[in-house]
Amino acid sequence: MNALETTETVRYNAAIESVLPVLATHREATEVARSVAPESIAALKIAGLSRLLTPLVNGGQGATLRAQLHACAETARACPASSWVMMVCGAHNWISGSFSAECRAEMFDADPDLFIAGTLASQGQFKKTEGGWLLSGRWQFCSGVDHSPWLLIGAMRAKDSSGGPASLHVILPRDEVKVDDTWHTLGMRGSGSKDVVLKGVFVPAHRAEATGKLFSGRSPHVNDHDNSGLYRVPVLCSLSAQLAGAVLGMAREMLSLFIEKTRVRPDIYSGEGSGTKARSGTMQRRVAEASGEINTAELLLGRNCDIFDEITEANEPIDDEAMALMRWQSAYAVELCRRAVERLYAGAGAHAAYNDSPMQQYYRDVMMASHHAAIDMDGAAELQGMSILGVEAV
Repeated sequence: MNALETTETVRYNAAIESVLPVLATHREATEVARSVAPESIAALKIAGLSRLLTPLVNGGQGATLRAQLHACAETARACPASSWVMMVCGAHNWISGSFSAECRAEMFDADPDLFIAGTLASQGQFKKTEGGWLLSGRWQFCSGVDHSPWLLIGAMRAKDSSGGPASLHVILPRDEVKVDDTWHTLGMRGSGSKDVVLKGVFVPAHRAEATGKLFSGRSPHVNDHDNSGLYRVPVLCSLSAQLAGAVLGMAREMLSLFIEKTRVRPDIYSGEGSGTKARSGTMQRRVAEASGEINTAELLLGRNCDIFDEITEANEPIDDEAMALMRWQSAYAVELCRRAVERLYAGAGAHAAYNDSPMQQYYRDVMMASHHAAIDMDGAAELQGMSILGVEAV
């Protein structure tokens, strides 16, 4: 077993294995379409992987966050974009457990297999109105928007609003927003992370939660669940770890591809009969270092999962020190994977530059994924450094 596997997560391995051939078969089509292939989305739903973190009371699997990380890591090896959409939407399905029962019923009663797309960054604005809120603005990076009937988005209070918290997160139907296809990018092309635009869209009060309580595991709806401790994990700690799980899988696959290629790749400039690149000491060092970095990343994420389990069992909100540690471990795990992939690609040779080279795609996707704000190295390092040194935020 690896650091993300336990007897609990192993029970999902058959479901994961069942989707890998489908995801791999449609990986290129997903890349070209800049949106996950419908066949891949269907396979994830049929296997029950879309419901791993859907609230148990709404038809979910009752899985742990560790199970979600494990699934994201394994599926990323077959198709990074499919894993990414499963990760983002699965995280949103989990967050929905901190919304009202009425809100969840609107979504899941009709389709317990649904994915909730969206973007957590509070990029738009809201104004208070009778019975709820009016939202306007543009939200970028809405991964999986092509495949979800519901969206989860955040917004800041407009300066001229008559009331409300500083920030809200809301759930609303996708057909109430405009999708703007802006997704032309270096990597993660298949995630289809397009913009969504709202102009004065009404969201009723029962589909909105104050961001502060929602993100800290203090939502008033946490106790709606028998497994309420699962919803005590802070949102950014959970999201960053799930994201890192997907990147871990991409890095693992990059290492496998590199090893496979290097074992048979001729060392054509080192003299006749010199053999393959695998005999080169520099290549051997690249593989050793990259393998060590990826294995260390996995151990860090496994430790985060241990903490998630502890929070779930204790069923209590946690302190800033623990949050800083978890966010740092996720961010550093992604950084280690990024370094490993960078090192491997630098030694992969000229053929890895072609568009039909899988190594090129995995390289681009890891570079792109590592720019996500949830695993920002500078911010996470600052928080962890302040925590270690006992420095209070100014």
